[in-house]
Formats: sequence, structure tokens, C-alpha cells
Amino acid sequence: MEYESFEKALEELKNIVETFENNKELTLDDLLDNYEKGMKAYVYCMKKLDDTQKKIKIIDENMPL
Repeated sequence: MEYESFEKALEELKNIVETFENNKELTLDDLLDNYEKGMKAYVYCMKKLDDTQKKIKIIDENMPL
């Protein structure tokens, strides 16, 4: 799944965590499916944060003091 924004991916991740916390009757297949979706959302969020950090560093380095 491709996310349109960091916020959408983070919301997906929050929803998956809630599913794990609130639903004790998930099947093994449901657990695996949600885990995979959660990892995709997590990786997307981490990449966006890393990209943002790199852009901020470039901006800071190019600002005259």
C-alpha cells in the first residue's frame, strides 16, 4: 500500500495498534496481515522522517549566519 502522506500512514499504524490491543480473538492470519500492514506503515513513516531530517540539515547548512 502506498500512502499519500505521513499523517495517513501514522493513522493506519495507530489503527492497527488499537486492533491488536482491543481484539483478543484475532486469528493468526489476521495477526499476520495486520503486522505486515503495520510494518509497511512504520517503514513509510520512518523514511519520511529521515527524508525530512535530511532536508532540514540541507536548509540549515545553506543558511547564511
